[in-house]
Amino acid sequence: MRIVRGVVVLAAVCMPCGCALRPSLDGQSLYERVRRASVFVLANGRHMGSGFFATPDGLVVTSAHMVKGKKDGIEVVSPVCGRLNAERVAVDLGHDIALLRVPSRDEPYPWLPIAEGVPPPASEVLLFGDPVFRHRLLLTGFVSLAEPTYSYNPSIGCYTQVFYVAGTSPEGTSGGCWVDCGGRVVGVQSGFLNSPKAPAGIAMVAPPDAIRQLLATRASREAATLGTRLDELWTQSEGFIARFPKGTTGVLTVVPVKDGPVAKAGLTRESLITAIDGKPVVYVDDVMAAVRSKKPGDQVTLQVLDPGDKPHRIVTIPLVRLEE
Repeated sequence: MRIVRGVVVLAAVCMPCGCALRPSLDGQSLYERVRRASVFVLANGRHMGSGFFATPDGLVVTSAHMVKGKKDGIEVVSPVCGRLNAERVAVDLGHDIALLRVPSRDEPYPWLPIAEGVPPPASEVLLFGDPVFRHRLLLTGFVSLAEPTYSYNPSIGCYTQVFYVAGTSPEGTSGGCWVDCGGRVVGVQSGFLNSPKAPAGIAMVAPPDAIRQLLATRASREAATLGTRLDELWTQSEGFIARFPKGTTGVLTVVPVKDGPVAKAGLTRESLITAIDGKPVVYVDDVMAAVRSKKPGDQVTLQVLDPGDKPHRIVTIPLVRLEE
């Protein structure tokens, strides 16, 4: 019995990361399953990015930033079903995902199931998409942050809730599916982090729970915003940090949107949020988690500190809806 148990444990450990005790497919079978269910998206005839069928009745998931502001002229191209007209059904800007619908047909569309959750860190996941000048590529990555975080997405001008994957995500793969070794969708490609000179090789990926919710409701999901970009104080220059009391932490409203809530409240790019609704904040995620827990029209109370010998001040700000 001891020998048998030892063999079983060893087999489980030696299976590919994230696939232990799960049904998995060989490489060719995985590629073919995902290829059949994947599409690329056109807007007014121009290649915009990737997507995939998420239901047999023809609902396609893609990135919101690719169809932002577009009501007409959307198409998808499937390797199985050809070129199809598509209508926009719903958008979730807070996760950068959108839902399209293609015409019904007698046969079910090839589709991919949505995973129950994000795989654990170090799990291997694969991105299928149609990067610019190439088609039907399967790219490898590894989950590098399983917990949800908030990352600013310049394509839609707001923060989106994502998790991170260490892997290549070239232009044109936005909207493509990240899948596990069983062909289940673990996320939708949204964007990638950049260093000053080149892509940093870290993909921003919309989590599966947001995809499931959009598919379940088939209705656009509103998200609240402060109307500013944010930076943590310790990311600034030493000279700027020295203008605050030693040991101060908080989040700066570094790029207030003109006529947005933060700007209307008198906050500037040097204003430091040290607490929100009475809770101290250190990270951007602290602020964004509080904001996204509320609805547009709700209010947040900020404790704000400005550089110099100025005292803290309390500012109440109404949240607004993310706009296309």
